[in-house]
Amino acid sequence: MLPVFMRLLSLVIPFIFPFAASGQWYQGSAQVAVTGFDFDEVRTTAIKRAITNASFQASSYINAEEIVLDGLLQSSKSAIRSEGRLRRVEILSETVRDDMLTVEVRVDFEPQMGCNGDEYRKSLVIAQMPLLNAAQGANGGMFNIGSHVSKRFEQQLLAQENVAIGQLLNQAFLPHNSMQQIDSREAAETARYLAGEYASQFILFGFIRDISLFEQVKDQLLFDDVKLRRNFTMQIYLFDGIRGSILMQREYHGESDWLFAAHETVDTYNSLFWRSDYGRMMLNTINGAVTDIDDVLRCQQSLAQVISKGEHELVINMGNKHGLKARDEFRLMKYRLLVGANGQSLPLLSANEQRFFTVSRVDSQSAVLTSASASLLENSHLFDFVSPKPQ
Repeated sequence: MLPVFMRLLSLVIPFIFPFAASGQWYQGSAQVAVTGFDFDEVRTTAIKRAITNASFQASSYINAEEIVLDGLLQSSKSAIRSEGRLRRVEILSETVRDDMLTVEVRVDFEPQMGCNGDEYRKSLVIAQMPLLNAAQGANGGMFNIGSHVSKRFEQQLLAQENVAIGQLLNQAFLPHNSMQQIDSREAAETARYLAGEYASQFILFGFIRDISLFEQVKDQLLFDDVKLRRNFTMQIYLFDGIRGSILMQREYHGESDWLFAAHETVDTYNSLFWRSDYGRMMLNTINGAVTDIDDVLRCQQSLAQVISKGEHELVINMGNKHGLKARDEFRLMKYRLLVGANGQSLPLLSANEQRFFTVSRVDSQSAVLTSASASLLENSHLFDFVSPKPQ
């Protein structure tokens, strides 16, 4: 009889700042006999059936044959993003008893609610995500883990359908108080500056709060089973730099076994580290954050800036990289920056709802707008904004 497998997943525990869209999680389970079959094949079947079972709980149906598990089979401490409504899967437990494998999963389905976003890919600048407590990097020599996490964010966000990366900065923006939180007012001002500096509407800040080690003790009959485990906690902030508003503020946490020797320096550039239990957990935690960022951006209204004006046309800083096509329509948005009583800057955008510009030519990162309305062209100026015509 096969040994008992009991693996509990604790990948991503978000503390949620309200925003427009989020996934729906459902649990499912399945049992498959293991006698006389290849265990990996049995495990694959059990996971797929558990996912299908979860889809019934969501009043939906996903054919098990259409499920691609990708890297999920390497470890129960894994998460995936797949096509269609199925986005993420977490394996909660796997147990073999009396020659039966039982798998329990938690599945995240694509939200079905509508939102007021548009079809264009959103420009995004990513700030470096440093390790707040450098001393925690001493275990394993992980002092440069912040730059690796930042790069992984860039790589995964590039693969999202709602994101067009502007730039990964080489500068970090650290919190300035004992609560390890950024000053939202200062961050909004910084986001507004970066939006103008890098011609990008959305700005992502973050930092790694914790990578500390701890011992997990499990009582046994004769000897206690002691495992060395390591945390991975990061804080993420997403801003609309033009509007000066915070769209998302979340903390993500994961933990896993730390299987390296006490004084061993790990090579964070080596794929062996990222294939380790801890490395996979980090990637999956990042992937969870990336999926949520993509959800938020999907429900945002794009703003493009006028970067050149001729007698009969405007040029904006969005192009086919963002999904623009010829004959797309945009409305003019007038922008004013007001100063409140406390000195805080308050952006004010007002739209012209009567007449629209039409895209006549599109380049990679720019487009030419024209209009039959002479007054609309006359009323537009350099550094004004335009937004897609409401559907």
